Amino acid sequence: MSFTGVIAAREFRSFFLLPSGYVVGSLFLLANGIVFLSGVFLPGQPATLRGVFSFDVIILLFLCPAITMRAICEERRQGTWELLAASPAGTGAFVFGKFLASMGYLVVLLVPTLFLVGLLEFYGRPDPGEIAAGYLGLLLVGAVYLASGVLASTVTASQTIAYLLTVFFWILVGLARSALPGWIGPEAWGVLAPWDPFLRMQDFTIGLIDTSSLVYFPSLALFFLVVSILVVETERRA
Repeated sequence: MSFTGVIAAREFRSFFLLPSGYVVGSLFLLANGIVFLSGVFLPGQPATLRGVFSFDVIILLFLCPAITMRAICEERRQGTWELLAASPAGTGAFVFGKFLASMGYLVVLLVPTLFLVGLLEFYGRPDPGEIAAGYLGLLLVGAVYLASGVLASTVTASQTIAYLLTVFFWILVGLARSALPGWIGPEAWGVLAPWDPFLRMQDFTIGLIDTSSLVYFPSLALFFLVVSILVVETERRA
């Protein structure tokens, strides 16, 4: 198995060896269930998960940093960082292994929500294309959140600071999204709007898959990971 696979497998197992992994997953599923029962699974409501997907975009903003905040910080705390930094394996394999493990855990969290899809199928006629697009959007947005969380974990030795850096970064992006149209005018905002990840995610929640978004989200996630690699590589050489 490659070094990336070894790191990913070890990190993925660690999510299920700590109580925090189960707590995070339970809270995520509980929140999804509450939103589904209170806003979707009601008489006369359309058979759609748009409300759940829109909610998950926000909840993942707080959940994904909790997944990645220990990615590099924990290695420093356990004293294994020096061994990994001195290993002959590439830094890219180390960072991507951490990221892949986080993505695997995110997939595990999303799988139980398919039960909600089953309820919609039993009592209504949801659009499978819309649901598939929504899940694809969550995975893409989640990948960006996780990649930014890995970067935050490389630039600080504190898990708490890594978590807060990621959360507040995306909160600031959201605030800028609300304020910029009024500050710079509609024409200038029309140029910047395609770079807004929250705006792009709205298309997925209604079943629209834009090919440019399929390039945008992976590219943005890759950007965060490449910067993480550069930070780690700089520390290895220090």
